[in-house]
Amino acid sequence: MSNRENAYTEVYTILQELNEEEYKKIPPEVVEAIKENRNKEYEYELDDELELKEQPMLPETKAILFNIFRDYLATPEQKAKVIRMQNEARQKNELKKQQMYNTNVFVNKLNENQTVNNNETMQIEKYKESIFKKILNKIKSFFIKK
Repeated sequence: MSNRENAYTEVYTILQELNEEEYKKIPPEVVEAIKENRNKEYEYELDDELELKEQPMLPETKAILFNIFRDYLATPEQKAKVIRMQNEARQKNELKKQQMYNTNVFVNKLNENQTVNNNETMQIEKYKESIFKKILNKIKSFFIKK
């Protein structure tokens, strides 16, 4: 059996310990999905002397419980705080990724390509006047001087 199925067993066991008011806040289809996907052979017991955060549990269990708390049990203020913390964590993670993978490599490559393109453009812009145009301009210059 997978950790996910064992985590559902742990979550289901913990949800059974909620008071009725809090338990009813969780949609029945969510509880049913947890119940259906759990490992029925895995036994998880809560230690009554320990607080929930001190209970031994799988990381997957903590993640599922966190989402249930955020989505169904938290007050609006708690929910806003959790979402803000998640957004900050995502931003920090993105910043770490940017630093780790140094996206400046792509910027430098882009700048090199622009330089190459500018040089090509300059070569194209070098304009040679045709002989006919030179003669015509010479004739015009005689008339303009007078």
